[in-house]
Amino acid sequence: MLIWQRVQMAKDDDVRVPILDGSTAAASLALRPLSPLDRAAVQALCAASFPIEYPECWFDEVVSGSLTSLGLFDDKQLVAMIVSETKNISKCNLEDSDIISNQSALVVYILSLAVSNDYRRMGLATRLLNCLFESVVNQPPYPRAVFLHVLSTNLPAINFYRSNGFRWHASLLNYYRIGSGFGDGCTYVKYTNGQRPPLSISEVLRLVGVVVCFPLKTLCKLFSY
Repeated sequence: MLIWQRVQMAKDDDVRVPILDGSTAAASLALRPLSPLDRAAVQALCAASFPIEYPECWFDEVVSGSLTSLGLFDDKQLVAMIVSETKNISKCNLEDSDIISNQSALVVYILSLAVSNDYRRMGLATRLLNCLFESVVNQPPYPRAVFLHVLSTNLPAINFYRSNGFRWHASLLNYYRIGSGFGDGCTYVKYTNGQRPPLSISEVLRLVGVVVCFPLKTLCKLFSY
């Protein structure tokens, strides 16, 4: 569907020209892997999207081809990106090692998902996330989980991930360095390809209770006759 916009011309003539609505404009954006030529655009998008300062080497890695880095482009302008890494859970940081109990399992870590301010609420983050699942998560060797870290105060991002099936896994105290201070983080996980989350302490205790109590109940019934 087209939306019409009035434009004031140099001779004060009021004319109407068609512009694309949000969904049509989003579909017209080009999706491609990020390359070293995009480094400056990646750095600018991150600076505008996050309060965290990334080291210079991080941007080099994002565009090096060693990570799964995809961008959406409006002509030549980078307007959204997603960066992820597929690795063995045993290679993850200590705070993420309990996401899956099987230490030989592969997982996907989303390092960054950013959308330019002028292009938000157009479904771009959803498009990039769906692309990641279609091209990586749902393909061999079938990673067992997708996880990420998010600033605990970033409620729009948290709500977005929750709406896409991610669940809270852990809180990370003072995880982010923001200026001269620190910010708490959260880990969110979506289990995939048949993987189930590890049992919580309460679930383990409940199972132990069932195992212990069931034989006792049986014995009590036998002695009651």
